Amino acid sequence: MSSADLRQVALLVALIDAQSLSLAAERLHMTPSAASQSLQRLRDVFGDELVVRQGPRYLPTPLGETVLPSFRDMAALWQHTSAGTAVFDPVSSEASLSLVCDAVFAELDLAACYAAIVSAAPRVLLDVRTPDPVPGSFASLRSGAVDVVLTTFTPPGDAEDLHAERFADAEFTHCCLSVAHPRIGAGLTLAQYAAEQHVRAHPIERSGGSLTPIDQALVSLGHSPRRSSIVLSMPHLAAIVATTDRLTTVSRHQGAVLSRYAEGLRLLPLPPEVPRIAAPRYMVWHHRTHHSPAHRWLRDRLREFVYAEAGPGPPPGQA
Repeated sequence: MSSADLRQVALLVALIDAQSLSLAAERLHMTPSAASQSLQRLRDVFGDELVVRQGPRYLPTPLGETVLPSFRDMAALWQHTSAGTAVFDPVSSEASLSLVCDAVFAELDLAACYAAIVSAAPRVLLDVRTPDPVPGSFASLRSGAVDVVLTTFTPPGDAEDLHAERFADAEFTHCCLSVAHPRIGAGLTLAQYAAEQHVRAHPIERSGGSLTPIDQALVSLGHSPRRSSIVLSMPHLAAIVATTDRLTTVSRHQGAVLSRYAEGLRLLPLPPEVPRIAAPRYMVWHHRTHHSPAHRWLRDRLREFVYAEAGPGPPPGQA
């Protein structure tokens, strides 16, 4: 298959991922009219539409679904070979990489990780972008705006275009509060925990109006659900807890991270009646970067820092 044919294959993959012919054309440095003609030539070769427009979406035909996995591998190989990135040398590379790290993914010291990456690869451009407006949508990966997402949201199990690696779960076992809290001393009772105002930053606690497992337990024990506000930034959460009488429920590691952001914080174990909730941690990336040496190098660096932050233990498996 010629390079022009491979370009057509890459265009079809980009169209499925971006859900926009103009964006797919831009990704491959083509004009929309040239992309349209290239797509038609590919359809002519296969004698099938391969992808059809249904409302605002582009959906693969049955034949398109059959060939799409192979097309992805072919497009990735063509992209890496044509870009001259078959071998990655971090010292000389000028790759542009990007990631999203959810604010509550406290298992990564992002500042230290960033410094280590640019020290090892001084000419690499590494962007740190904001998460998608819709949590768990992973739209930024599919559009090509982001290469890696570190998140607490579970990737969809049927998303064949995404790869996900699960790290060790974070278990919420402690309450973080100010050392000067006016009503809580050296220990925390269930009555105190239920009576105080709370602030939180972890998605596992956001339930769209239904009660969380912790609040369900409080109700079953005769208490009201917690009154809580949400602050989606760990530095802001640390400052609020340190300067007010609000409580926040965290993992032990998240408590340590909050203590680095603000002075005057302490950790107390949750009352034994409060259930311990486990929150998953994922690294997610798109298939088009799966075989890229530069992107594999970035994912390896992120793994190193997540493992170091989380402490010793067996490496996580593939999700």
